[in-house]
Amino acid sequence: MEKDDVAFMRLAIDWSRRGLESGNGPVGSVIVRDGQILGEGHNRTSADLDVTAHGEMVAIRDGVSRSGRLDGLAGATLYTNCQPCPMCYSACRWAGITRIVYALSIEDTYALGKELGFLDVEHFADLSRPQRDIPQAQLLRAEAIPVMEEFTRAARRAGGGSPAG
Repeated sequence: MEKDDVAFMRLAIDWSRRGLESGNGPVGSVIVRDGQILGEGHNRTSADLDVTAHGEMVAIRDGVSRSGRLDGLAGATLYTNCQPCPMCYSACRWAGITRIVYALSIEDTYALGKELGFLDVEHFADLSRPQRDIPQAQLLRAEAIPVMEEFTRAARRAGGGSPAG
């Protein structure tokens, strides 16, 4: 545990209360690097009618926007009152966040809110199976390859690239 972990976790819990009070979900998050808050926010799925507007995603969007760079959160820590779902965990990886600190595990949120949609336990289980709940099919690979090749060539010429997505 780092010295400021408790203080930043309390801020994340405060953001979760703000989310609850505003009629949104009770997930709040704060992103920190070197003691400075880079991004923060709470769940906005209901307010924005956006299933991706989880508290972690809102904080990531806020942090990237504040920094003005896609890699602006590299090396940061995410503090969140609920352990991130698969989507939010993946977004943390894409954003370069290197540490996650949470209060409630996915098992805690499943036990407390399964009937309200906190199904992270089931989502992680689905991702670990070779045959997933949502069927997938690959189609027109040969037509898609040239587009990706053009992108990678252009990014290399420009001396970098951007995260996929």
